[in-house]
Amino acid sequence: MKKTIFLMIGAVIVIALVAIARVLGSSNKVSGPSGSLPAANETELLMITKVPLFDGPDVSPNGGTLITITAGGHTITATLNDSDVAQDFAALLPVTLPWFRNFDTGYMTELDAPLTKTGPFYTDVRAGDIVYYNPRDSVTIIYKPSISVPTLTKIGEITSDLSVFEELPQNVEMWIELRP
Repeated sequence: MKKTIFLMIGAVIVIALVAIARVLGSSNKVSGPSGSLPAANETELLMITKVPLFDGPDVSPNGGTLITITAGGHTITATLNDSDVAQDFAALLPVTLPWFRNFDTGYMTELDAPLTKTGPFYTDVRAGDIVYYNPRDSVTIIYKPSISVPTLTKIGEITSDLSVFEELPQNVEMWIELRP
């Protein structure tokens, strides 16, 4: 992450230096407080601007795995965290799972096999959380404030508008895949 920030700052500096050099004339040097700096040529500038911002197309800037959920004609975006449980869930993707509305606060699906059960467990459940409930080997997407139980493991969070879940039917199939 730090390397990416430094590369982005470097690219901005190079672009600024090239712009200043063009404004000052056809000189190949840019004067500054510490002397002259060579201006970047177009090839160097193109190389700098093509540096990828993330580690891969399915990794967020915060390190999580980006996923897309498609349900009832809606596309929902989310990020899975780096926990062992979340990585087990990501290994199942792409997958279509049957979900049902649970207490009008979330959608739940039961998995065919258990995921890693090492936690970390938490009780600070918030709207938008995606959690694994290990006694039932189930995953729940929480879209309204809810109470918690001490055997939940947060595996991710919804990053798009949560109101979409209120429009979905009681039972719905959701297609979940890694975001390209």
